[in-house]
Parts: sequence; C-alpha cells; structure tokens
Amino acid sequence: MNNETPGSPVTSDFPEANNQDFQFALKALIGAYLPVIEEEWKRLQSPVLDAPVTTAAVGCEDELRLANRVFESFLTEEVASRLLPEAARESLGPAENWKWCLLHARCCLVFGWLVCRGPRTFQSWSYYLYEYWKCVRQVLGTPVSNPPTIAEQGDFKALVGALATAYKPYLTDQLATVEFPSAIHGDVIAGKIDCVTGQEELCRIFDRLLHTESARALLGATAFEQYSASSSYAFCRCWCLCALCLGCCLARARTIDDLRLCLAYYVRCLETCLRPLTCELTAPTGCVQETEFPAAGIFRGVAIYGTAAGTSCSYYILQWRQSGIGPWQTGAIVYPGGAAQGACGVTGGLLGYLSTFPLVSPGLVEIQLCVYSSQPNVSPCCVTIDFQLQRNLVWIQGIEGIDAATPPGVFDPTAQLVDASNVVRSFGTALRVYGSAVVGGCSGQNIKRYTLSYQQGFTTNTSGAWMQFWQVNYDTPLQTDAGLNYVFEHALTNQWAEFDWSFFDPFPTPHTVCSVVDDYLNDAYWDTQNPVGGYAVQFPYPSGPCGELPSSTWNSTPLALPNCQSGRYTLRLTVEDTLGNKTDNLRQVWFDNKNIYGSIAQIGSIPACATIDISAFAVGGGDCSVPWPAPLEGIAYDEYIEEGNFSQPSDNFGGYSVQIMKAGGGWHNVPVPGPGSSPWSGPLVGTARVGDPGTRCPTAMPPPGPVPALTNGILALLDMRRLDAVCNTNPLDADLVLQRGECCGFIVQLTVWDTSICPSLTGDRHQVTAPFPFCICNDLPPQS
Repeated sequence: MNNETPGSPVTSDFPEANNQDFQFALKALIGAYLPVIEEEWKRLQSPVLDAPVTTAAVGCEDELRLANRVFESFLTEEVASRLLPEAARESLGPAENWKWCLLHARCCLVFGWLVCRGPRTFQSWSYYLYEYWKCVRQVLGTPVSNPPTIAEQGDFKALVGALATAYKPYLTDQLATVEFPSAIHGDVIAGKIDCVTGQEELCRIFDRLLHTESARALLGATAFEQYSASSSYAFCRCWCLCALCLGCCLARARTIDDLRLCLAYYVRCLETCLRPLTCELTAPTGCVQETEFPAAGIFRGVAIYGTAAGTSCSYYILQWRQSGIGPWQTGAIVYPGGAAQGACGVTGGLLGYLSTFPLVSPGLVEIQLCVYSSQPNVSPCCVTIDFQLQRNLVWIQGIEGIDAATPPGVFDPTAQLVDASNVVRSFGTALRVYGSAVVGGCSGQNIKRYTLSYQQGFTTNTSGAWMQFWQVNYDTPLQTDAGLNYVFEHALTNQWAEFDWSFFDPFPTPHTVCSVVDDYLNDAYWDTQNPVGGYAVQFPYPSGPCGELPSSTWNSTPLALPNCQSGRYTLRLTVEDTLGNKTDNLRQVWFDNKNIYGSIAQIGSIPACATIDISAFAVGGGDCSVPWPAPLEGIAYDEYIEEGNFSQPSDNFGGYSVQIMKAGGGWHNVPVPGPGSSPWSGPLVGTARVGDPGTRCPTAMPPPGPVPALTNGILALLDMRRLDAVCNTNPLDADLVLQRGECCGFIVQLTVWDTSICPSLTGDRHQVTAPFPFCICNDLPPQS
C-alpha cells in the first residue's frame, strides 16, 4: 500500500476534494449516515429516555445490520464508478465485468469499519473475520453452508491462522512500547505523539492478512482459480485493501471534515492500484539465521518479503544463488500455498521461502525477484537482495553407536535411541555421547562452546531444571585453525588436549611449532554413576612445551541419585556462538545403573563346598536311559528400570547361562532351564528371571510394591548322567566325566546380564558371575 492511507488522517489539502465526482461520493456517504442519525435524533426526543435502564445492549447482529445498511447505500455502482480512476474504468470495462469486484470491496469496507469501530481483541477480530468470510462467499455466489462443511472449516481455520500472523507484529510493537516506556513521556510532551499516532498500523494488518494463501481460503479454491486468472484480479485485490482502510478510517471519524479526509485518502489509494509493474525485496537482509516453517513444510529456511504488484502483473518468480556465483536456481524456493510460481498482488508481504537446509550453504546468498506482465513485449521487473545465512544447527546423534530412530530423525526430541532391530536400548556406567553441530555463516559468528546437560524425565522443551555435566570451549588457535569452531562431528563427551608435533620452521629461525594430530580429541567418557568408585577418565598425554593440559584423572557430573541414577532422562546439547546465541537439541534416553543379581544357593539340598554323591540322584540304581536331574537353585534377577513397567526398555533383562568345569578341565555349557537329551545341547540361555533377591533400589522412583523375601528358584536341572563316564561317552565331555569310584572338585558358574549398553564393563553390559564350588564322587558301582 501507499504511505497515504485512510488509516492515517492528516490535515493536508486534497485538490481532488473539489472534483464533482468526489463531491457526489461525499454527499452519498453523508446521505448514507443521515437516516441513522435522524433515527437516533427521534429517539432522543421520544419518551424512551424516561424508560427504566436495562442490561440490553446493541448486539453483534445489530452492528452488522447497521454496517450493511450504511455501506450498501453508500458504495453503489455509480459511486464506485465515479471514484475509480479513469484508467481503471477503461481497464475494467463494462460494469457487469467488475460487479463481483464491487461487491467484494463492499464486504471489505464493512469488515474494516467493524474491527476499527472500537478497541477489539484478537478474538473479536476473528469473529468479524468470520462474518467477512461469509460476506465474500455470499457475493461470489458460493455461500457458506450452515453449519460449514469440513472443507469450509479448513478454509476458515487457515484464515484465522493468517490473521494471527498478520496481527502479531502489531502486538509485538505495542508490547515493545510497554516494555520500554522511558522515551514515551518526552515524545508526548514534545508533540511527537498525539491522538492519531500509530493508527496506520491497523491498515498494515490488512496488508499482511490478504496474501495469496489467505485469498485462496477467503474466496474458496474454485473461485480463487477463476478470479485470480482474470486481468482485473490484481486491481480488485488492491481495491479491497483501500476499502478496508477506508472502513477503518470512517469508524473513527467524528466530523464532516474527518469523512472528507477519509474519502480523499481512499481516492489516492485507488490511484496507486494502477501502478506499473512493481518489484521490491525488503527481506532477508543482513545476518539471518535459518529457522523452521512447519506450515510450509520447511525444516530450515528463511522467509522472503517484498512487493510484486502492478496492474498488468501476471506472476512472479524467485531465484537464488550462492555468493553471487553461477546461474540462478529455482530449486529450494517455496511459494505460499505450494504454488509453482508467485501470484501477484503482494505488497510489502510474504513472497515465499528459501528452503536452505541442506541445499544452501551458510554464508553469502543472493535472492532475485522478477515480476512478469500479462501484456506482450513488456520486460519483467527484476530486483536482487543479498544476505548472510547463519546456520545454527546442532543435534545429538546417539550414544555408543545406537542412534536416534529415523523416522522421526535426530531433530525430533522424541526420537528414541534404537538398535538395528528398532529396539529401544538403555545405557549405563561410562558412555560416549555423539553429536554434531554446524554454526556459522555470518562474519565472526562461530562456535564459542558447547555444553551437555540432563533433566530427569522425558521432555520436548528446554524449560525446567537442567544439570550441566560436560562443557567444551573452542578458545584455542589450533581449534580455530582446524575449522572446528564452525563444524564438528564427533563424540561430544571428549575433552580437547593439545600436544606438540615438533618440526622445523626455517622462517625466521628454526623453532618448535605446536599443532594437533589425529582427530584432535582424546578418548573420554561420561561417567553416569556416582564418582565414588566410578569410571575414571584419563588424559593419556603428558604436559609439554605448548601449554597443553597436564596428565590428570577426573570424573564428569553423574546422573541424579534418585532411582539409583536410572530411568528416563532427556539430554540437552547447547551450542553457543560468539555473539551469545544458543541453539539446543534434545534427546530422550533410558539410563540403567541398577543392580544385577546372580547367585547359586545349592544343588538339590546340598550347599556350596559340600560333597555330592552321584548315587543320590541316579534313577533306577544307575539306569542310563532316564534322566538323573539335580536341581540347581539360585537367583537370576535384574531390577526393572521403572518398577511396575514391564515393557522394553524398562524390562531389559538379558538372560542367564550356567557352565560347569571339572578341576583341570574346561568349561561346559549346562542346558537351561532343564535337561536335554544326550549330548545335552540346549537351550543354553535362560530368558526369564528366576527367584527374587528380596531387595530393590532404595531410592526407586516409582517405589516398588511389597518386596518378597529372598527366594531361590530352579535355574537348571543338572543331569548327573553327564558326569558319569558310563552313561556319557561323548568325547567332547572327556574332561568332565568321572569314572566309577572317582571323586573330584567341580565349579558351576552362573552368569546373569541385562541388555543395557555399558562400554566400560565386561561384555559391554551389566553382568554378574557367581561360582559354586563343590566336590562330586561317582559312588556308583563299577560296570559289570
């Protein structure tokens, strides 16, 4: 829109006010108001003044009827025709060609008058927007259903969203003046602020509201395609904006002079609708950080604002290129509504988006706008703008090779850490957290530091209490020279340590130069458990002449103590650039530092270190054709990460196995959970908990229910035939069997584990091993 709008009445002279057409329109405007004024005057003279006061007030329907009554009387075909510029009348042709445009403009006039008639909230703007939408659909011959259909509801929802976007800058400006009022009193006293200050901002709301996407929702998809294809569409859209601002101005008019000024600005506004092809880019400019535009389906991008208008405007095209080099590109350009090209009629509004990640690199980017005419042999209007694209993109990839599920991907905080089978995994003890960051593009705006923090529980926002457990600063020349203050991809839980790499630099004199080698990082782990007895992190390099870190041992901040440092946690990676801007990424993780319980209590009724006679278990006096079961009793138990939660990964019990060894021999697997047939080949892993340890984590969250007493269960049935040289002739068990009359020492060993990933522990997991020593005598009679 032009700078002179009906939203900003001034005392300037208007030569056009002496025009006969203008005078006709002014009289029509006054005449439209006159019957209303006369009716109110009659009421003032009637006994109604003596009637008792009630709570009844003029309702919304009354206000709508009043607006339609006044402006249907005013904005007639004759008034509209007289006020339209001559060039517009010639372009539009006969009145029947632009009757829809007139009726549409009348709806706009009513809407502008209603929302500006008094202080309105955003909610009341939305109500009047609903009436405006119904008015437009009615005059176009496609009335809104009662109740609206699903499709119609979707259109109105889109309109309310567009209004919110258009209204927000107005609220932001108002909030800024409230937050920083120190200069207001001086401006009022100096006369810089008066009763009309800022009124033009209301018209700018209309400007921002009526863009291509909202016009499609306002008219309906079918009507939009029909009318937007006509040569008069751009002028009719501009006419609507002029009518909106006229209505807003008239709503605040108090005198005949006010009406005259409003009408004069309306005439000037219509004249600007006849401008030639107009192209202007106002944003992005300077240093711009890419951001997300979910409604447009853009993960990271920048919005492009400007003007693409003109009476003959047919469409516009946006293009981009990197650093002013190479041909212009159209890929990565997204137009409002997902169109293949831009629709004309955008004035100081949204032209489209540049979807920057991953196609556009940080740094200097150039945007070009070209507006094309519907008339032949008219050169397009083209303009360019450049800006610096700042990319602050960070993400936690995963832990110990277990990465975030894709989909939804690393940028979704709810993406769980899953293995190749898509099973959510848990982690414990000392770990490495992996992630990446790309920060840079604008001059001097690179990585300053990054920190890792945790919060108990799963969350998808950065609010709440966070405990920082790791920090790395990018503050040495060597890091900067390596470019790692711009982009890095490595284990986040690593610590920088520079060490010398000596070589001779002949200029100016030979001397030792310090540099870094390999991946510039030491191998370090985050110890999630209490530091007492925790997994120490060692710097492997000694101090040297370059001022590097001395050799030391240290522990990072562990997890919170409740629930034995286990449960659901959210990790936050925060990367701070050199200007203090911070970018976060969240990752939900299951941690497990709870105990594994494994013990063997007895074989049959015989405790550890006792002597067992095979005859006590031999069936039928030593019949090799039937099993000789010896119950192996004990406990194989892993606490649930969350008591009462029996799903993965809270239930991450891995299993248990049993092995037996004769003194001087090797280990042999014992079938679990019971004996098999010779040669007793399996199954070899028990997958269910056995028994109960009678204890739980003392700080369990949630707390457990009643904990049973220590209870042993049957881990396996050791078939004693396997230890008898007569019944077991398998050569693979030659070092295990006992000859009749032979005694020897044995050890049965139980191993219990869970599936938590613990790289600092044996087997990279929580596991316990419980030996059970005893002596066995084969007291069966020799074979006859």
